[in-house]
Amino acid sequence: MTRSFAAVLALTLVTLAPASAAAQQDRGTVYISGGAFAAIEQAPSSTGFGGDTDASGTVPAGMLGVGVHLTPRVSARVEWSITDELDINQAYAYPALLSLAPGVGSLPFSDLSIYAPGIESRRRTTSGYALLGYHVTGRRLGLEVLGGVGLVNEDTTSEYDVRILARAIFPSPMPELKTSSYHAVAVVGADLAVSLTRRAAVVPSLRAYALNGGLSVRPGVSLRWTF
Repeated sequence: MTRSFAAVLALTLVTLAPASAAAQQDRGTVYISGGAFAAIEQAPSSTGFGGDTDASGTVPAGMLGVGVHLTPRVSARVEWSITDELDINQAYAYPALLSLAPGVGSLPFSDLSIYAPGIESRRRTTSGYALLGYHVTGRRLGLEVLGGVGLVNEDTTSEYDVRILARAIFPSPMPELKTSSYHAVAVVGADLAVSLTRRAAVVPSLRAYALNGGLSVRPGVSLRWTF
């Protein structure tokens, strides 16, 4: 954490802390929230004999959460989210295994080439979080710092394109393979709740977790209703 960020955070806490206790939620108060966010996926690129793979990108996503105030300043919540499909770029660079010059042989076409498979993949992520939050509230504004654990499910659909001919004289089948994996992650985040009424609030939010050497950052906005 840089000194400038620490100074801004300290100033925010000092500004919000003197606010009236009337803005704090009572123990046992339940709330629900739903909204949208951008899933910004930063994955390490890999380079090998087969070519380069880039699994980074940004896709839209949605979330739903349910929480309860354990004390006026501490809350617990569970959240679910699902993202749209992220295209994974896999550029393969195998050389042609066989190549015939134009006019060679008796085949009625030229530039016969047999290539190694190319792969087109799409990944959808479904996540569930269990989070604890610490609140510093004001009359209309509340800052919540969050931390907890999550379970991330990655569903990947891959299509293998075996190009037998450089020119698609004979269409080749593209078999589809679906895989699913689960990962436990540590999650951090923050909410900035802006009260619209006594029960409703607009909440800009941020969630982040690290996975497989990459980072998922998820800024968004939701609507919260307190019962």
